[in-house]
Amino acid sequence: MNTTEIKKLVRAFRREFAIREVTPGVLEDAFTRQGFTIVEYNPVVNDPDVTTVIDHLGLTDMIARTNGFLYVDANYRLVFLNEKLSMAERMLVLAHEEGHYYCGHLGSRSEVGHSVAEEYEANEFAHFLMKKSAGSAIKGFAFRHRKPLIIGGILAGLAAGGGIATKEYQERQLYEGEYYVTMHGEKYHRESCVTIQGHETRRLTKEDVETGEYEPCSVCQPDL
Repeated sequence: MNTTEIKKLVRAFRREFAIREVTPGVLEDAFTRQGFTIVEYNPVVNDPDVTTVIDHLGLTDMIARTNGFLYVDANYRLVFLNEKLSMAERMLVLAHEEGHYYCGHLGSRSEVGHSVAEEYEANEFAHFLMKKSAGSAIKGFAFRHRKPLIIGGILAGLAAGGGIATKEYQERQLYEGEYYVTMHGEKYHRESCVTIQGHETRRLTKEDVETGEYEPCSVCQPDL
């Protein structure tokens, strides 16, 4: 599925549920109207009823290694969500899982989203569904990376005062962390991210950040 097709699905989803602003509540309501039940879990200790569901469906491993996923079989349509997520993280996971559903990833497996292609499509769906203005994206990036930016400012002051300009400092001024982007993508990734393997990449620069065009990949979750 290409980008144009995914954008069409996002528009169709927004029309179907008359969505103006995307919020966790809006996405939860959409899932409910699609026949899903949302199950919140704790990665460590759960209420007896939740534990029973997890054990009965054999989802212990999934619970331990993910923040959310869909489970669909002949009897259940469930959205599992880590109860420890912040509102922003909850919205991202819900958008990603809705991407799996709306992109037609329900297949022979009960747990949805096991292929790189499916993860990519769900990521793109979530990205276009939640896409912010350039200004908001810049502010969001600055908040997520506030500690590195603060430290970078201190280092800049020291370098200016002492007249020192090392190669490491110059690279720090040019690049924004050890993150990478593809030639035509709109996400930044860790170098090891499966979604960029085999693609031509380049390192994320501070200039890229200032454009507000790039958002973090929800698969490798760079610095989240």
